[in-house]
Amino acid sequence: MADGVRDGGGFYVITVSSLDSVRGECRGIPKLTLDLSVETQSDAPLTIINVTAVIRVTQQLIPGDMTESYFIGTGFLESGGGQLSRGSKGFWKIGCPLTPYQLQKIEEVRKGKDLFLNLQFSCTVTWRVNAPPAPITEVASVAVGVGSFSGGYCPFEVPQSKWVKALGELGYGEYFLMEIPLKGVPHRRGMQKPVEHLKAAWEHFEQGNDDETLGRCYKVFEYLAKKNKFAHPDQNAFEKILGTIPEEGKRKRLKMLMHDLCQFLTLGRHEPGTETVLLDERESEYALILSQATLSYLAKSMRETPAK
Repeated sequence: MADGVRDGGGFYVITVSSLDSVRGECRGIPKLTLDLSVETQSDAPLTIINVTAVIRVTQQLIPGDMTESYFIGTGFLESGGGQLSRGSKGFWKIGCPLTPYQLQKIEEVRKGKDLFLNLQFSCTVTWRVNAPPAPITEVASVAVGVGSFSGGYCPFEVPQSKWVKALGELGYGEYFLMEIPLKGVPHRRGMQKPVEHLKAAWEHFEQGNDDETLGRCYKVFEYLAKKNKFAHPDQNAFEKILGTIPEEGKRKRLKMLMHDLCQFLTLGRHEPGTETVLLDERESEYALILSQATLSYLAKSMRETPAK
């Protein structure tokens, strides 16, 4: 076996010298591309066969403790592996597909600040060994590290400005996901019917029924109002529904906002004596997004305890 730089396990070591760029692409499934510079101190030229990278994110530099990191995906070598030898530098292009859900989780970790990517590589190489009676080709998995960090993790800081640019390239913001935590919590069982109305509204939206979409969204809040002994989802009803929120100023603005939303939703009900309004996909999409956000907020507010 050829002489070269080895780690404690007897493998050649490839060093990632820098993360040169972070780029996004949103044709098809959004894809994050990492451009890396790598080098080795091996005396034998190494031919790169395959590279994969498990990618985790953190809000701070914690290369030795992955319990505080979040797995987001696995990246693959997209560029040709090429050869690495002492004194030369190679370039790896690692691509990782990211759904809008994964991007949202990254943003929840980042919290508007810089981001740290922790990469853990799996790399396979070959090299020629001049051993009698004839040269042979060795194949092995090799360790990949960065700087003075140990443990097989390669941490890189991505400044906020560069990550925000990559987010735009990934199309983040064009789509978003919203979770409504409703199942399995006894004191939120009363939200089951509103969720059924919301699901029906989504079905109407997918079928292009704009009026019915707004109408079913209205039923979401109408049900909550009647559950609290009010005939309609007006400010009085929302004052009661939002009763777990201790701050009066916050509660006042929320009830007005939710009341106005319900007034907008009545456009899909065609109530007697009211003027018929022509609705299209813009209004139904807007109504759905606001209704889902509002119902999600109300469900989460059920966890709060009023100040004593």
